[in-house]
Amino acid sequence: MTFDQAQEAFREHKTCRNADAYLDHAVHHKVVDLIGADALFNAVGEVASWLSASDEQLRGLEAV
Repeated sequence: MTFDQAQEAFREHKTCRNADAYLDHAVHHKVVDLIGADALFNAVGEVASWLSASDEQLRGLEAV
């Protein structure tokens, strides 16, 4: 799986497994300089935002 595939998978289906893969790929790609710091911070921010969403917001995302 590539970074782009991991990002797309997380954005399409927000699950803990997809969040883990997305962050794992983001960190790895940053370490080997395949992405910039901004892409890493965006990935962390996306996952953090999802994790901090209320139950009501999460139900709304599931309906989409």
